[in-house]
Amino acid sequence: MTAEILQKYKQWMDVQRGNSEGTIETMMKHTKKFIQWMNDNGKTIEDIDQDTVDGYVSYIKQKYSHNSLVPIVANLRKFLIHFLHKEVNIKMVQMTAPDIDKTPFTREEVKAIFREASDSPLAEAILKTLYYSGIRSSELVALNIEDIDLDRLQITVKHGKGDRSRTVNITRDCAMAIQRWLQIRPKAKKGHRNALFISSYHSRISPTFLRKIVKEYASRAGINRQVYIHKFRISMITHMAENGCTLNEIQIQSGHKDISVLLGYIQHTPQRIRKAYDKVFDDNKLEPLSNTKKVDAPKVEDADYYKKAAFQRYLAKEIDRNMLDTMLQSFEDKGKPPTCNKDYAYL
Repeated sequence: MTAEILQKYKQWMDVQRGNSEGTIETMMKHTKKFIQWMNDNGKTIEDIDQDTVDGYVSYIKQKYSHNSLVPIVANLRKFLIHFLHKEVNIKMVQMTAPDIDKTPFTREEVKAIFREASDSPLAEAILKTLYYSGIRSSELVALNIEDIDLDRLQITVKHGKGDRSRTVNITRDCAMAIQRWLQIRPKAKKGHRNALFISSYHSRISPTFLRKIVKEYASRAGINRQVYIHKFRISMITHMAENGCTLNEIQIQSGHKDISVLLGYIQHTPQRIRKAYDKVFDDNKLEPLSNTKKVDAPKVEDADYYKKAAFQRYLAKEIDRNMLDTMLQSFEDKGKPPTCNKDYAYL
């Protein structure tokens, strides 16, 4: 009976909810643990009521951290309320932002990490792919050899977040590092032969292996602050922004569906703020106000122009996040700045 319900739940998530293979696997794992807890407490699916739910939630609260509870409780709601149609109340657990250092690597730190990894073709290829492509750790682990186009300097991410696919760019330096790895890549065991990156066990690398590589070579490079895999992605996005790439250009590379989420990745480094400040107030460049030439506003109301101008103001910390979001939404809706106020000083 239980096995049959589990199979139907799996099929329901696939067909009715359109969940990805990874999501289904995770939800099935949480569901099996819930059923095991019920078995241990002498309960069946037919016995499920509010007391059962409250007892299980109390149990997992003692066992898991707050953020770990989020997917567990979400699955419990999905399984009991939406699939089994049980009349129970399950309060959602809200994710709390972890206290992590989001300061990106500097260019010098990235180069130092690459130098330390130059003695290991595998580590060098992994680290350069993480930085230059900006892909997520799960996306890197899942890469296959055929996903790499060394001629076009591109990588195809076939199953990104939300099971979306995209093509990202890499540099020639990154492509050469991957090529050096492929030249000495050992033969993989059955089931892992297409994997781009394989470990000494001749199998596809794991997230744990990836974390170890990142921490080891960052430490060897003398970086003592908090280091984690996702920091390479934060660094790539921030460095693209610092060098004048538009939000849309960065979004294509990063694969973010929501630009507001992408904005959270771009860090205001002290170096960039100093550079922006000096650009405005450099004594050697300032002219008396009486000699300042009038700057005419662009004649063509080009939405992309205004988006980029607003974005540059945000990077220089001249406007806050709320103002940027309002401006971008206005340009997106109308394809041009609001006709009621054409004060270009705010751009």
